[in-house]
Amino acid sequence: MRWRDKCILAELGFSSDTWGEVVVVFYSESKVVGLMPLGLKLTENCTLTGRLYSGSRLYNHITSTKITELKCKVCVTQDPLLFYTAVFEKSRGAEIFAREECPREHCDMCITGLCRFHSKGEVIDLKIEVEEYVLCRDMPRVFTRATAAIIEALVWLTKLPHAECKDLSVVLERVEFLVRVVEKSSQRKLYKELAEFIHSRALELVSEIESSRCRSRD
Repeated sequence: MRWRDKCILAELGFSSDTWGEVVVVFYSESKVVGLMPLGLKLTENCTLTGRLYSGSRLYNHITSTKITELKCKVCVTQDPLLFYTAVFEKSRGAEIFAREECPREHCDMCITGLCRFHSKGEVIDLKIEVEEYVLCRDMPRVFTRATAAIIEALVWLTKLPHAECKDLSVVLERVEFLVRVVEKSSQRKLYKELAEFIHSRALELVSEIESSRCRSRD
C-alpha cells in the first residue's frame, strides 16, 4: 500500500517533542553511502528532522564531498536485529537495502524522501522531505520490552563517543540497566547475545575514551 499526498507521520508515532528511533539508509547514484540508526522528529510541514554528529562515516562523506542532499529511505521497525546490523554490520545492512526496495522481512514501513543537510561545525542538521510511503505489514509486530531495551541500549551506545568524561559512567549504567531488562523479559538466545555484545562494546568504548580523551586532561 502506498500514500503520496497524505501526511501520516503522526499516525506512525512521529512527533515534534520525542525522538522516533528508526534506521535510515542514504543513497548516492543508487548506491548505499550511509546506514545508521537515527532519532527523527516531526515538523509542522510534514518533514522529518534529525542530526548527524562528527565521527560517523556519513558525516565524513558529507563534509569531504560537500554534498547538500541525498536520497534516503527511512525504515520504521521494531526489529532490534536491524538496529544492531546498522551499528555493527554496516556492509550486510547495505546489502539488505542495495536495490533501494523496502525489505519486508525487516521493515514495517519504508518512507522514501530527499534528505537535505546543513552543517553546523561538528553537527549536521538534516531534514527529510517525504516523497512516498510503502507499507510492508498490514499487521504491525507486537511491542516487547526486550526489543525496546536493545534498541535503547544501542542508542545510548552511539552516544558514548560524544559524551563528556563526567557522563561516561552514567551512560554505561544506563546500558547495563537495559541489558538487565533484556535478561529479565526474554529467554530468546539472540536477544541475550545482542545485549551482551552491546554491553561488552560499551565497556570497551568507556575504557578507550578514559585512557585517551579523559585521562589526558587530568
